[in-house]
Order: sequence, then structure tokens, then C-alpha cells
Amino acid sequence: MECKKLLEVTFAKYVSMFNCYMEHTRAERSKDVPNCLFKAMEYSLSVGGKRLRPVLCMASAVSNGLKAEQVLPMALGLEMLHTATLIHDDMPCMDNDVLRRGMPSCHAKFGETMALLAGDTLIVEGFEWALHNLDLPAQNVLNAFKIITKAGGASGVCAGQALDIFKEGAEGDPNFVGKVAARKTGDLIYAAVMTGVALAGSDPKRFKGYEDYSRQLGLAFQIVDDILDVVGTKEELGKTIGKDAEEGKLTHVTVYGLDRARMMAEGASLKAREIISRFEKPDSFLSLLPEYLVDRTR
Repeated sequence: MECKKLLEVTFAKYVSMFNCYMEHTRAERSKDVPNCLFKAMEYSLSVGGKRLRPVLCMASAVSNGLKAEQVLPMALGLEMLHTATLIHDDMPCMDNDVLRRGMPSCHAKFGETMALLAGDTLIVEGFEWALHNLDLPAQNVLNAFKIITKAGGASGVCAGQALDIFKEGAEGDPNFVGKVAARKTGDLIYAAVMTGVALAGSDPKRFKGYEDYSRQLGLAFQIVDDILDVVGTKEELGKTIGKDAEEGKLTHVTVYGLDRARMMAEGASLKAREIISRFEKPDSFLSLLPEYLVDRTR
């Protein structure tokens, strides 16, 4: 219980730091942007969410010798990119969901055209903000930028969404659902951890260790998402429940069953903790996080 409380306090501290920075940059971000477009962007960006990806970026940077404040622009870029994927994911041509984070989804509130523009703009703005780390070595910023752009591209989130919808290559592939999870969800979690590590300029051994950790963390997170779509409530999750099964999606629950999916989430969490133990103390934020994410209810 004491470790969980420690993690929650640290998580809240990072979230508060990030939200303050996001509010502080509001005027700069809204400059020369049509109000109708900025309102849609800011609505989706500010309506809530766990802020997991910016928190991971800050925490991994701190673990590798930087101050959290030094990576706030990259953290904002990650959250912008993540928010854009959610806007597009909710649209009628994708998952057609009118609820996100307990509020109307972007297209439900502002219309499909504005939602599409808001998502597109947040992607580009996210990449722009990722390059604001001007007080860090240029090569470190470039390395981190390569990570975030690849995660959001054709072999990352977009690939995962395409596979999720069209199921290309699913037949006869027992690992298909894991491949979708690795790209659709895992790549941005990977990017969140690894941009912090890259900005710190960590050595190759540490870099590889945090890579392996982030992959297991992303897998555990997505499996729990699949589980919560079955056992969670609309009030807890702030989104429509049961859509995966209703739409015939391949998830860890529909493919492996609920009990095995839970075992797989625990297994990925354990692997993440084992990997990070080579670099972090047992009571560090990143060491405690895998178990915390597996135990979450939203």
C-alpha cells in the first residue's frame, strides 16, 4: 500500500507539472489558429485522460539524469499525437464512438469535418512541439524526434489501426492480436519512454533495457484495455463498453479468453519489472508502474 501511494503521489506530481505547462503554452499554441479549430483541438486535449504518455516521458528522462521540466515540450508533443489518434479512432469511419473520457467525442461535439482537421493539426503540432527542446544537445533531440515520428507513422499507430480494422494477415497467425497491440498502443508507449531516454543521451546498454521494458509495459497496458472492455463500466472508463465484441474485433479476450488474458497481462507486467530492475530501485516510479497499470480499473 505504501508503494502504491508513493507511485500515485509521483504520478500526480508529473500530471500537475504537465497540465500547468500545457496551460502556460495555450496562448502560444492558439496564435494564428482559427478559433473554431483551436476549440476542437483544445477540447480533446484538455477533456481529461490519464496523461500516461507525458508522465512516462518525464519519468524516464528523470531516471536517466534529466529534470522533468527539460522534456515538457516532448511530453506535450506525445500527448498531442496520442489525442489525435483518439479523435480519429472515434470517428464514424473508424470505431464510430460518440463517447470519450466520459464526454462527447470530438466529432460528436464539433462535427466530422472539424474533428478530422483537429486530429490532423494535433499530429503536426505534436511534431512541432517535440522539437522545442532547445536546451538539450541537438543530436539527442533528433534521436528522440525520430522515435516519435516513427511511432506515429506507417509502421506504428497507423499500421496498428489498419490491421485492427481490416485484419490483414490475421488468418492462421496466432500472434496477430499481439502485433496489433504492439503497433496501435505499444508504439506510443514505447515512444513515451524512449524519447525521455533519448533526450538524456543514455548509453546503448541502458537504451536497450528501457526499450525492452517499454515493449512489455505497452503490451500489459493493451491487454488490460481489452479486459476492461469486457468487465469495466461506462462510468469508470468514460467510453462505450463492449464495442470490441460487438464489432467482431480480435482482442486478447476474444482470442484467448478472459482468464488467459489476465495471465498474459500479469506476465508482461512481471517481465517489465524484471527488466527495469537492472536499472532502477524496486521502489522507483518506473519499477512500480507495471503492476499499478495492470491493477487499474480505467
